[in-house]
Amino acid sequence: MSEEKKGRVIVTFARGWQTLVVVRSLGRRGVEVITGDQYAMTPASLSKYSTATFRYPDPSKEPEAFLDALEEVVLKNKPDDGRPYVLMPIHKESYLIAENRERFEPHIQLALPGIDQILQVHNKGTLAAYAEERGLPIPKTWLPGTADEFRALLEEMEVPAFLKIRESASGVGIQKVDTREELERVFFEFVEHFGLQDGDLPIVQGLVPGEDYCVTTLFNRGQLEACMTYRNLRAFPANRGAGVMRETVSAPAMEKIAADTLGPLDWHGVAELDFRWDGKEETTPSLIEVNPRFWGGLIQAVESGWDYPWLVYQLAATGQVDLDSERRLDVKTETPLLALLATLQDMSHSERGDAALKEGWETAKAEFREGSKRAGLRALFKGLKEGLDPVARLREAQRVLADHRHNVYDVLSREDPGPALGVFFPLAVFLKHGRVNLELITGEGGAGTSDGDGEKT
Repeated sequence: MSEEKKGRVIVTFARGWQTLVVVRSLGRRGVEVITGDQYAMTPASLSKYSTATFRYPDPSKEPEAFLDALEEVVLKNKPDDGRPYVLMPIHKESYLIAENRERFEPHIQLALPGIDQILQVHNKGTLAAYAEERGLPIPKTWLPGTADEFRALLEEMEVPAFLKIRESASGVGIQKVDTREELERVFFEFVEHFGLQDGDLPIVQGLVPGEDYCVTTLFNRGQLEACMTYRNLRAFPANRGAGVMRETVSAPAMEKIAADTLGPLDWHGVAELDFRWDGKEETTPSLIEVNPRFWGGLIQAVESGWDYPWLVYQLAATGQVDLDSERRLDVKTETPLLALLATLQDMSHSERGDAALKEGWETAKAEFREGSKRAGLRALFKGLKEGLDPVARLREAQRVLADHRHNVYDVLSREDPGPALGVFFPLAVFLKHGRVNLELITGEGGAGTSDGDGEKT
């Protein structure tokens, strides 16, 4: 696409760090970008590549007002010189726009799947049913429709397991449970907290060994045009939260499953699919969920040579894509603040130190019961020395902190420093409440979660 034909793009959800990646990607290629959000002073709006900003009502609470405001902005900024004009929604507002695309498509170009396709895979319940129907590999899943049905299924549900609300992402509404008693308690806590009704109750999904992988995709009317995979090195909170440090990997088996999942739906646009895999060639990766929109780790794809914002722009403007970038597999990226918190969490739960303490204690107990008390004391003191040794803990800290060297940050940039101020958005919440409000940061808050100040509503 020649320089003179590059046009104008309107993006939403300017608070998202993935949105900043979109704005920088397009802006560096000469595309004019207008950013919108329900909040002011967002990272993307502070970028030098944001040529104008606008505010809109909360799409989850005031959908009609949101649509009206967005339509007004689309009409107001429509180029009169025939340049490409693209609407690129970033987060959950994508679903509302897809459902009401007839209000926008006469005036602006879109590369979005249909709302029926989105709901087929975004809802964890319908995704599980779709995967079972097509023989796609997913963890063992229970889909209770009512509270009574949940109680009837409780004894056959395998624990430990994950309890998940059907429509969420970024670790919100997901909790690991170890006993049936905990499963029952958390199930009804989720029902109350998220205001869930029959037919939309949480699902229960068996544990899958291994690590988290993210397969990123772009489809053109069911044809897979671009695909790359990254692995989460850190998540916050650990084991269930969003990935905050990543590396690119080769994963042809997962990418085939991704094509088999979305291709038959005639998918059009981006999607990210989460997998769990133990790394063994003889085992099949398990599909965990589908995010039918741009994803939090978008920076990993762009820095590795899969420039999805530019590809989506091409697809919307011309109906085709040109993979013109060099690919790299040696890139690591991270999200400031959250990646550091994840690292500190790892350091405070040193597996090596904990293992040494446990081994020393178990050996000491065995020796005290059946062997030499002197040997038991030696084992106990050895465990204490290795587990609490400040030198060993320092080495462990150095090892963990070394993971941050040479990483690419999805906010911090010398040539575009303004968005760094956006880090103060979650930091202010953290300082005020003593915790990171992931529902607010990720935009995944539902009924009775948080408002813009981090307070319960």
